[in-house]
Formats: sequence, C-alpha cells, structure tokens
Amino acid sequence: MKRQSGTILAFCLVFLALLALMAISGMESILLHERMAANMRLSRDEFEAAEAALQAAEDNLRDQCPAAGMDFSETMPVAGAIWRQSVEIDPDWWEAHGVSAGHPAIEPVLAQIYVESWPNPGIAPDRPTPVYYRITARGSDAAAASAAILQVVGVAVCSGADTTAQTRLSWRQIS
Repeated sequence: MKRQSGTILAFCLVFLALLALMAISGMESILLHERMAANMRLSRDEFEAAEAALQAAEDNLRDQCPAAGMDFSETMPVAGAIWRQSVEIDPDWWEAHGVSAGHPAIEPVLAQIYVESWPNPGIAPDRPTPVYYRITARGSDAAAASAAILQVVGVAVCSGADTTAQTRLSWRQIS
C-alpha cells in the first residue's frame, strides 16, 4: 500500500476554517442589519403614535370651544402652563404632565399629549374669538429609551361654543 502524506487533509481543514470564518462574519452582519431595521421600525412607530396623538387632540379641540375668558387647557384633560418656554424630553416630566393618548394600532408604543392655549384677550366677547393653541405629543417605547416628540401650533376661531375655523400654523419634529 502506498503511504500518504496528508497534505489534502491539511488543505481541507484550512479551507473549512476559512469557510467557518466567512459564515461567522456574515452572521454578524445579518444581526447588525436586523438590529438596525428593528430600531428604524420602532422610530417609525413612535413617530406615528405621536402624530396620531396630535391628530386626536386637534379633533378634540375641533369639537369644543372655550367659554369667554377661558382657554382650551381648561377644557382639555390637561391643565398646563401657558406657552412653556421649553419642551421637556425627560420621561419623568411627561409622566407628571402628559396625558396618555394610546393608539390601538401601535400597541407597544405609548403616546402622550400636552395641550397649551392662549386666548386672545383683546377681542370683544360678542365677536368670534381666536384661540391659539400648542399641542406637544410624545411617542415612546415602553422602556422610554427613545421618543419622537412632535409639536403643532394652531389657531381656532370660536363663536360661542362652536369652533368655526381651525388652522395649523406650524408643525415641527423636536426629536
């Protein structure tokens, strides 16, 4: 019988080790892309929840008008300071001031709103009254590790108890 030196076996083992390294590298890349896609989906869900909360708050404003001398923040389920100078991003602030505005289509994402308004005091009571409002909405995951904060400033023209017109003046994404 002829003696074999085993060079083919050594070559196959080296080749197999290289294939294993390529497979491990490919799996790490796939896992990284999977995490990136999950983060993008969560970010989109947070944005959609915040936008849905903004829309729900504006719809709520459309159905009501403040009485003379009052503002929307007294009739909405949120009582807040008028025109806060800064928007808080801290989750503890939102727990204390925000109102939950859950969106059933996006269950693991939480949405909260904060409504502020400022009635124009220079208008006579018998004329339609413009009421300026600012709604801040925050959509976040359950762990509050990330959040989308959106803000709308608008004006509603009130005549008695009815809103005769409502307009968004500005929209911005804060985070």
